[in-house]
Amino acid sequence: MSITFFENYLKILNMFLYFAKFLRMKKFFAYSMSFVLFGAFLCSCKQIKTFDSFNSMNTYMTVQVFSSNAKKGQEACDAVRDEICQLEKILSTTISESDVFKINNSGQGEVFVHLPVKELLDFSSYMYQKTDGLFNPAIYPLIREWGFTTENYKIVEQNRINELLPLTNFSKLTVTQAESENLPIKVHVSEGMQIDFGGIAKGYAGDKAVEVLCEHGIKSALLDLGGNIQALGKKIDGSLWTVGIKCPWNTEKVACAVKIESKAMVTSGGYERFFVGKDGKRYIHIFDPNTGCPAESNLESVTIVCTKGVYADSLSTSLFVMGKERAIDFWKSAGDFDFVLITKERELVYSAGLSGAIKLIYPFEKVSIIE
Repeated sequence: MSITFFENYLKILNMFLYFAKFLRMKKFFAYSMSFVLFGAFLCSCKQIKTFDSFNSMNTYMTVQVFSSNAKKGQEACDAVRDEICQLEKILSTTISESDVFKINNSGQGEVFVHLPVKELLDFSSYMYQKTDGLFNPAIYPLIREWGFTTENYKIVEQNRINELLPLTNFSKLTVTQAESENLPIKVHVSEGMQIDFGGIAKGYAGDKAVEVLCEHGIKSALLDLGGNIQALGKKIDGSLWTVGIKCPWNTEKVACAVKIESKAMVTSGGYERFFVGKDGKRYIHIFDPNTGCPAESNLESVTIVCTKGVYADSLSTSLFVMGKERAIDFWKSAGDFDFVLITKERELVYSAGLSGAIKLIYPFEKVSIIE
């Protein structure tokens, strides 16, 4: 073999090794860039939790949101707080400048109100008809007479109840358009009529809070507005939110848990706000508008799961007053929500739509699924 041939062979071999090294470097560089870009992608996808708590509408509220950065999350939480506190200033029965306070102290006059009052009055009118009067914001005079607004409780005599019942005819309240831009609605009530949105205000506030969060680009959040739960999207790991329902016989414990996504979940029960009269009987804060007295139901609690908080809020109290059988019949005719009923006989009854989403914790005597 000649020296020239050998030299040429070495040159070709070196050239090959150079290109091989170059290719390996390119591959390494490509892998490195992919790693950097993937890391940047993970950082951009990382969700930061922001938590806020405050008191409004006579209850303790919490908001937790997940966002791409702390500033965005805090701005969203602040906006939710501002929205709910502003609604309280409009809907409160005790703040003297609120629309509702002015309505309740107007005699037979007209009161100019903000748009949220009209929206709640329109919705209340719809639910008043849908529930045959069992949802009725105009029973405030009776609630006050029984002492539930001041905690100066008393058993009201039947003759006094008979005097107040005519003032609770919600259909006598009228709403008309006004020319004012700031206060575009006029409300007129009969003399002695008074309203209270306590049965739906938190649900309405929850709906508005979700709208605010969406406007701020939030896709995952959980709100607890004094027991009214409002979930936006899923948890950041892709799983559903898990929300407990209190055990009526031991409120420190959970009776069952429900998994939800982008839903409102509201529970009404007579086991937290009540008083025991001199007759030894327990009187709860949920009223039967037909009798003017605290409701007597075969249910301990009613939980509603649906897309709108205001709807869940109104249904939870209405179905409680209905009792087990009527509540089930109402659900069958409506079909646009799910429910969990806990009866005084320690039975758990829930709609088929929650199958697979509910976990039992308390050892119920009986469990029924309604198809």
